This record gives sequence, C-alpha cells and structure tokens, in this order.
Amino acid sequence: MSERLFIRLGTQTDDVCQWLVWSEQEQEIIASGELPDATQLHTLSERAGARPVDVMVPTSAITLTEVNLPEKGQRQALKALPFMLEDVLAQDIDQLHFVPGPRHGSALSVAIVAHEQMQLWVDWVKAAGLNVKRMIPDSLALPLADGCQWAAMTINDELLIRIGEGQGHSIPSAWQDAVLPKLLPLQDAEDDMDTVTVANYSPLELQGAELFSQPLELPMLVLAKGALQAPMNLMTDQYRPKRESNKTLLVWKNAAIIVGVCLLLSFIQKGVDIYQTHKQIDEVKAETVAVFKQATGSRSSKNVETILRSMLRKYQGKSSNSDMFAMMSGLIQAFEKVPSVQPNSLRYDGNRGELRLQISADSYDQVEAFKQAIGKGFNVDSGAQNKEDDKVSTILTLRNH
Repeated sequence: MSERLFIRLGTQTDDVCQWLVWSEQEQEIIASGELPDATQLHTLSERAGARPVDVMVPTSAITLTEVNLPEKGQRQALKALPFMLEDVLAQDIDQLHFVPGPRHGSALSVAIVAHEQMQLWVDWVKAAGLNVKRMIPDSLALPLADGCQWAAMTINDELLIRIGEGQGHSIPSAWQDAVLPKLLPLQDAEDDMDTVTVANYSPLELQGAELFSQPLELPMLVLAKGALQAPMNLMTDQYRPKRESNKTLLVWKNAAIIVGVCLLLSFIQKGVDIYQTHKQIDEVKAETVAVFKQATGSRSSKNVETILRSMLRKYQGKSSNSDMFAMMSGLIQAFEKVPSVQPNSLRYDGNRGELRLQISADSYDQVEAFKQAIGKGFNVDSGAQNKEDDKVSTILTLRNH
C-alpha cells in the first residue's frame, strides 16, 4: 500500500502529537493535523485503517552516539554494547534500551533511550489501537540531500539537525546560537574540504558551513519522506512487534474446523436424503422437471433423463453447442469466486452465439463482483437489476471475445 500514516510523538502525555497521511505513489498529502496530547491518539485509528503506521519520537529523549567495534568478534561485541558505553552514561545500563544502527568501518551508530520512556511510547500507541512496527528518532528522519553531509530543520520550538547517517541532535531554539557552532568539526583555515555541507529545510544561519536551501514544505512532510529511508528502528528486543503469523494460523485453524463441521453436516444431510420417503423423492423429481422445463422450454415432463441424453447426443460435435458448453465451463470460476450468486435459468442462442444467464444475489455488490469475474472471459451485457424479497436479480448476456 502506498499510503502511510506518520505520527510524531512528544516525551510527555500532554505534549502535542503531529500526524500526516502521505501517498508515496501519488506524491501528495491525504490529510494532516495535530492532537492536543497523547490521550487523543485513538482518534487516528480509523485513519490508520490498513495503512502502515510509522512513529517518530523526539531525539531530545534519545542519546545518539558512536562506538568503535573491534574487527573480530563483532557479533559478540554487539551483545556487549551496554558495557562498552557504561562509563559514559549517567544512568544504570539496566534501565536503558540500546539499539545498534548503521556502521561505517569500525564505527557503529547507537541509539540509547530509557526503558521508562520507551515503554511510555509503546503504551500510547497500543492503547490507541495502532499497529506500529517502526519507531524512529525524528532527527534521523531528516533526508540527507545529495552531496550534503548534514540536514537541518526547525519544527515547533526546536531545531532538528542530522549530522550523519546515524547521528543527530535536537536543540531548543533558545540554545541554537550557542550549541550549533560547537557541533562543527575543527577546520583548517587553508582547507576548504573541511567545510560541512548542510541540506537546509528551513531558514538557518551557521557560519563555517555551506548551506543548501531545500524546497519549503510542511515539516511533517519532510520527516515523512525521510522516515521511509531512516536507518534505525527503536522497536527491537522486547519492543519488537509480535509476528502476526500466529494469529493468522489461528484464523485458518478455526476456518478449517468450520469447514470440517460443514462437510460433516453435508454428508449427514446426504445420508438422510438417501433414506427419505418416496413422497420426498417425488417432490425432488417434480422440482427437477420444473427446472428442466424452465431451462429447455420443453413442455414434456416424461423421461427427463432420456430426453437430456438424447439432446446431448444431438448436440455432440456441433460447433455452436460446443461453444455453449465451453461458455458454461468458463462460468465455473466466477461461481466459485462469488458463491453467493445463484443461477436461476440459462438459455443459449446458437445463431447469435449468446448465453443468457439469469442470476440472483443478496446485494448489488455481489452482482457487480460476479460481472467482473466473468468479464475476463466474455463480453457481458447486463439487464436491469431488480430487488425483491431481499434478493437482487438480473439477466446477463454473454458473448465470447
């Protein structure tokens, strides 16, 4: 599906939450807005529908850093990440969630967030009934434009700045002038190659950097476009979304049980039919004769089986009637695809090569679904659709392509 719902959360329950529905295929915003706080996230459940949901969370609540891994035993080193960073963290590592990100050579990007904060975000979206599989630091959703090392954008009262594939910061506007220059690498005055190139998505002044202004768009739209290529997902380990395969298997298991019960009841019913009284058998024969008369236009009600066999022998080898059987055969898939549609009568006009089929269904949608199913194999003309006793009926005229 090309449409996705993007949500940007705050750190506290009463923080404003921003959202946007974006169609990647159409390259347009379907809807967007703000919620006053996280308790209103449930109002987005209908908008989410079957769309994928991506959540962006404040970088201000996350530590984005790098660690150098040894060339050998990197898999074991990943397991030891908390202990490798323990000395530079003020909080007990047991209270923190560590997420490895992109790697360049021996340098590995790492996101660190408190379990308490992470659980708060997860609880919000779960209580809202949102099926979220990706949770991204908002600064890492800033797109790195071609040729640019950094990206920057102001949203609300903070500046999001991405300083590499897996590194970023969130700076309050009041601190911007003091903090921004300190993020720049030390430069050699005689070496222009040290100048940082910045993709600027909102007005920004930064001496010592080369700014490349990007088209002005809604901040949430910029983040939505970049989130699709974000290199890090915080929903790992105990926060990893549970696979839905078990639910799917359970649904199929229940369906198999229902089908089994239906088949058993069908066999029982057939067994009962075999031992029905002669009166019931006569009623079935009378119904058979009625259907035969309606389908063939014959007035005779004697030796129906003999007449049918005679007609089959008569039609055998005749191209027009061979076409009729071929057309009838072509209807099988349509009836299997829309089993609620019932045939009431059919007539074949050999001169015109037409098969006229009267059908009935429970709704107009079922009739349309049946027409679409047979439309792949035939040219279909539909008569007027009539509704009576909660049944919709119509006559379809079928011709071969």
